[in-house]
Amino acid sequence: MLKKFLTCLCMLLVLTCTTTVAAKPAELTGINAFDLDNETFRIEISYRGGKLFDDNISFDEKSGIVRLELENTLPGRISRSSGTQIQDDAKNFVEKISVNKTAERHTRIQIFLMDSSKGVYVSLEPANSSEKKDARVVVDVKKVYASLGGGESSMRLRDFDERLKRDGYDISNGYFKRGGGRGGHVIVIDPGHGGSDTGAVGPTGVSEKSVSLAVSLKAQKLLTAEGYRVIMTRTTDIDVAAPGVPDGVELQARVDKSPPDTEIFISVHCNAFSNANSHGMETFHAPTAVQGKRLATLLNEELERLGGLYNRGVKGARFYVMTHSKCPASLIELGFITNPREEKLLASSDYQYKLAQAITNAVNRYFNQGGSN
Repeated sequence: MLKKFLTCLCMLLVLTCTTTVAAKPAELTGINAFDLDNETFRIEISYRGGKLFDDNISFDEKSGIVRLELENTLPGRISRSSGTQIQDDAKNFVEKISVNKTAERHTRIQIFLMDSSKGVYVSLEPANSSEKKDARVVVDVKKVYASLGGGESSMRLRDFDERLKRDGYDISNGYFKRGGGRGGHVIVIDPGHGGSDTGAVGPTGVSEKSVSLAVSLKAQKLLTAEGYRVIMTRTTDIDVAAPGVPDGVELQARVDKSPPDTEIFISVHCNAFSNANSHGMETFHAPTAVQGKRLATLLNEELERLGGLYNRGVKGARFYVMTHSKCPASLIELGFITNPREEKLLASSDYQYKLAQAITNAVNRYFNQGGSN
């Protein structure tokens, strides 16, 4: 009798421990598909309440189906048609989205594309209370002949993917694998200016806001391929706060994009001066920030090595996004957009790739050498 009691007690303890250890499931709250810009359309899968595991994601180019196998999830609202919204501007690209519960705590989402795409990129975005958004799985689908950058010699997505593969990045099934051994470090990339603020403009009309965004998007994909969690302050040509707000409000909105666990913040800009002969790149850090200076130094070294421009040095400055950031931060000036030669380089997708690779190399060195808040 005692033996039977102890056996039952042990079984109860095992069941109790298993229940305690199991992560609380995430409830899926909605799917929204919309046209993001001229190059990309986006599908956002919102969830709340628990931890979501989404490592099994595939894209079949021939059938045009993106399949997400989401572990530890409850289908919630999206199991009903009212929970899935395909906006009118996305109906040219997304035929339908199906949601099925295939096992306990397992949801399969299939996105049927109207045409094949040359790139599907998946990332996780934290909940954003100011925008009243739940946490999201973000699926960005590049249109077939989308350009990754502004300027006269931008590459197609296929060419960019091939270059990444040649450089040793792990790409499969049309998307960049996350979790490449970088420990889930969290990085914020801030493309300078945007929307109503063009930033500086070069002699042939290339704008700072377009170059900073193009380089930042390339860096986002390279860093994501390395296994980092990358948060972008903007991914399109928009004001982060709102058009016409004071500079301090706009800059604070960029800083506020950083989740609490952000480890580094990099703001990407182009320089300008009335003298068209001014040239070179430089990097900045907050005056007393030790780790910020180290980050700025690594960025400076890599930009000089791969970008090849005159090095104007590593400097301390009191730029808002650096002094108000709660983690090590650096602002980088990629080159002078007002210099005709450098404007042409900055508008080139090939050169933008080099700059994005330089940023990635610097981030790798920062964490490999023990970077921390």
